[in-house]
Amino acid sequence: MNIKQFEYKPLAHYSYAIVSNGEMAIVDPERDPSQYYAFAKANNATIKAVIETHPHADFVSSHLELYKETGATIYNSEKLGADYPHQSFDDGDSITIGDITLKAINTPGHSPDSITIVATDTHDTALFTGDTLFIGDVGRPDLREKAGNMQAKREELAGMMYDTITTKLLIYPIMQWYIQLTVQDRYVVRI
Repeated sequence: MNIKQFEYKPLAHYSYAIVSNGEMAIVDPERDPSQYYAFAKANNATIKAVIETHPHADFVSSHLELYKETGATIYNSEKLGADYPHQSFDDGDSITIGDITLKAINTPGHSPDSITIVATDTHDTALFTGDTLFIGDVGRPDLREKAGNMQAKREELAGMMYDTITTKLLIYPIMQWYIQLTVQDRYVVRI
């Protein structure tokens, strides 16, 4: 699995490109898409998907520009209620980029429409958490409480992610560097 992390230093924001067999997906792109075009070109890849894990109040995404320039499909939760061209990407939905399967898990908490992306191929699993999960912290769940049903218990919300993954994986949040978790014997390492 070829994953490239892009850093936007002024906001400590990270976005990601996932490439497999000439196809590329971008997760939570920042405002300037030029680096994604350059990475796609360097990897002889076509940008096929742009995934927004949640609406971003702290920066401007280039998802619409990427859509207009490449024809890539924009994926986000239907709970977002987006009025631009997109495909709903919610719990259980999956897409394929080359040999990689990208699956959505609804992870409300930071926002009612947050999703986490599970990327798998024959060797690796990666989790793209958006602002749901940070290094040593979680995204603030109180920012949009009135915008959706945020009455679910914390344990239920945590279980949506923790109880879904039982394998070695890399976690890629958008507000810090990645961390690695490993399942050893019968014990699941939890954050």
